[in-house]
Amino acid sequence: MNELKKPTWITYVLWGELFVVLVFIDQFTKSLITKSQALYTMYPIIKDFFSLMYVRNTGSAFSMFSDKSWGVTFLSIVSAISLCVLLFLSFFVLVRFRSRRLSICLIFLSAGTLGNLIDRVRLHYVVDFLRFDFGSYTFPIFNVADIYVTLSCVVLAVLLLFSDRFIPEIPFSSKDEKEK
Repeated sequence: MNELKKPTWITYVLWGELFVVLVFIDQFTKSLITKSQALYTMYPIIKDFFSLMYVRNTGSAFSMFSDKSWGVTFLSIVSAISLCVLLFLSFFVLVRFRSRRLSICLIFLSAGTLGNLIDRVRLHYVVDFLRFDFGSYTFPIFNVADIYVTLSCVVLAVLLLFSDRFIPEIPFSSKDEKEK
């Protein structure tokens, strides 16, 4: 029942603060890596499993488009458009559907999108530094913004598949609201 309460202005402030804090954490961790570690050097945290390794990704996920001269421009435009749509959706969903769970997922998705967009526009590449090795396989190196995007997509999928109250049903017209 908590999902159907009308959001107050404090809710919007908290959502905005959450978004800003998430973007700050992403940018702060990237700044720490670029200032403390040389490019392509690896600093093991858990031997043969987890390391910090500073790399520059000029492409998208898994370095797609990295070999294209237009890749960064294309990805920046797509990211900017996606960010606008996601921010609009996160607040629209909160107001219209009053689903805090969905709004939080969209805010994490928006923060991850903005974090990588800032890098693309400012640096013309994305700073990646989290490396996991599984035996002879190395998972593609990623960053905090990528974690936000991935986890929010997983949570959205789980909510869609397994939650019957993912988006509460509320009337779309004022006439329906008055009848109830």
